[in-house]
Amino acid sequence: MTSITKAETDKKKLSSKKIKTMIIEVIMILVTAVTLYPFLIMIFVSLKSTKEALISPNTFPSELHFENFAKAWEIMGYERVFLNTLIITAVSLLGIVVCSGMASYIIAWSKNTKFYSFLYIFFLCGIMIPFYTALVPLVKLMTDIHMTNSLLGMIIYYCGRNMPMAVFLYVGFIRGISGEILEAGKIDGASVWTLYWRVLFPILKPITTTIIVLDALSLWNDFLFPRMMLTKSNLRTIALSQFYFTGEYGNKWELAFAAYLLTIIPILILYFLLQKNIIKGVAAGAVKG
Repeated sequence: MTSITKAETDKKKLSSKKIKTMIIEVIMILVTAVTLYPFLIMIFVSLKSTKEALISPNTFPSELHFENFAKAWEIMGYERVFLNTLIITAVSLLGIVVCSGMASYIIAWSKNTKFYSFLYIFFLCGIMIPFYTALVPLVKLMTDIHMTNSLLGMIIYYCGRNMPMAVFLYVGFIRGISGEILEAGKIDGASVWTLYWRVLFPILKPITTTIIVLDALSLWNDFLFPRMMLTKSNLRTIALSQFYFTGEYGNKWELAFAAYLLTIIPILILYFLLQKNIIKGVAAGAVKG
């Protein structure tokens, strides 16, 4: 009797686990469907005619209009805005990784703990202070130093804005690395630069990849600051060009949505190429910090 009762109990536990698992899976499927629904509608509308896009935007296209992408490409001046965005994003990422990585290396492994602890907190203030509180003074400053309508001005701004979070993640990751690596390098006569670039930086690959992906998403999709700083049409970024798209060419939503797809494809490719290291880097940088 005891064995039968135990078997029944185990079956009940197993069935309850299955029910919980099914409920979680259903919830996850629903959340995924809700998340992907707008993206699916964007694809549908981008492949429709003007009339069909207005009448039935939520249905599958009755006829596929791939020419919408060619028209959107031409209207946006895609090559120009893509190049502007690529330059700003790539150079900004390079500056963020190099500057924040070296700063974090000194902060994490320095013996002068009081000064560098203060410096670390100083960087963290950049995360805690809301961006919008400094927006007006920042625009005024950029205007005074003649950095409006300048790709260089955008790069300098993005480096400064994104360095605090990068330093936070780098410091947390570096503090989790054994200091024996540093001591072994010093014994072998390696300089500070050699220790960082030859020994430490390769170990930082997971967190560096995370920073690159997260910041690339932020920089590529940023609209507000380019809208305020870049008034010349030849300097527009890919996100900014979409703002003028609808206003200049009416409400042809099929072209606008085709332009949105052209905008997100490059950054999606980058994300899928580097996604393996994202969770690992974020977890290591945040937990160890």
